[in-house]
Amino acid sequence: MKITPNVVAQHKDVAYKLTLKNTSNIESIEVLSRGDYYHKESLDYTIKNRKIVFTYNMPCIGEFIIKVNFTYKESKTVCLYCLDKEMIQLRPLKGDLHMHSIFSDGKATPFAMVLASLGAGMDFVSVTDHDNYNGSLQAIKKVTEHDIDILALAGEEVSVGGKKDMSIALGNGHILSIHANQSIEDQRKDSKKYEAELRDIAKVLKTADIDENIDPAHYAKNIWVINKIKESQGAAILAHPNWVYRDGKYHLHQAFYKEMLKSSHLDGVEVFGEEKVREHNNMTHLTALQTTNKHKYLAPFGNSDAHDSDHEIGERFTILFAKEKSTSGIVTAIKDGLACAIFKRANYEHQFIGKDALAQYTYFLIKEYYPKHSSLKSRLAKLYMDQLINGEKFERKIQIVKERLENHSNSFFQS
Repeated sequence: MKITPNVVAQHKDVAYKLTLKNTSNIESIEVLSRGDYYHKESLDYTIKNRKIVFTYNMPCIGEFIIKVNFTYKESKTVCLYCLDKEMIQLRPLKGDLHMHSIFSDGKATPFAMVLASLGAGMDFVSVTDHDNYNGSLQAIKKVTEHDIDILALAGEEVSVGGKKDMSIALGNGHILSIHANQSIEDQRKDSKKYEAELRDIAKVLKTADIDENIDPAHYAKNIWVINKIKESQGAAILAHPNWVYRDGKYHLHQAFYKEMLKSSHLDGVEVFGEEKVREHNNMTHLTALQTTNKHKYLAPFGNSDAHDSDHEIGERFTILFAKEKSTSGIVTAIKDGLACAIFKRANYEHQFIGKDALAQYTYFLIKEYYPKHSSLKSRLAKLYMDQLINGEKFERKIQIVKERLENHSNSFFQS
């Protein structure tokens, strides 16, 4: 049984089409709200060309069930979702903003990481090599050259304490720079200017109301990185703040972590990351969501932190809600905090971290929208791979899959 549309606006009369193999022996059709325990109404309907047609005005936000009752006491159900007038204008985009290539400590090319992400159902991706911007730029170039149906964003994972922080934990941690118009690492090459800017930041921090356990000169490096990302029009996302590194210590000094959550201009915090290195992210989201940032809400992010094209891509990801499928749409959604982080646990339901309304909507999308979306994306990735390997053009096949993706989206969401 299938219904269109599946996602609708609140307080709007919407015409629905319900497809059912056998439309005989229908006794009644009801609508029930999952959120409002007492909401239940019978629907007036007609049958046209073997489709059940009815109009209904959803009274409240959340998930609804359309229940078809038959005279032989069985019933069938289908789900739909109601949004407010702001959210109905946005579309979900699935992506991964943290992975590595051969430009740092990864094992695959940037383009291979992009294609693997597409195969895992991603709409957007950023190759964020350690202190290296060029991997992401190559990914963007290859995506453009081969007309790949995925948005690739520029990015890098900045070792805040400096490049040697890759191998020696200095307590400053790592910050993801997404869609900045220049490399953050490149801006540290002028050491005299860098050190002077750090001293200026440290002077301000000494008069600020920060944790007494924080050394302003040391913490200044974190603020410098965030400032440079912002000056470069990028988004700053704190990476794996609870990564247990050498000698059993956290890679990021926890006083720095709490202070950045409270008073810095970060845009988000990674709450799900690579599990194989015991990042202890089960604690990350609790701290992040319980801390009030004086500047803005910090969005939660799920990322693979993949180091190879077959390394956990698709197990952790983020759903962003954007006005359009474009780089500017994605960056705006990040900065507006319209994000839900997802961890796909083996043999269990997905885990969702985000604002309650976004998490509930994302749960609905994961079970109702994304199975077909991901299947079509995977098919598209295989066609691109076949095309590249065999040196042949599969333009017509690719176009058909793209049209199916577009039709799936257009029919699922109320226009």
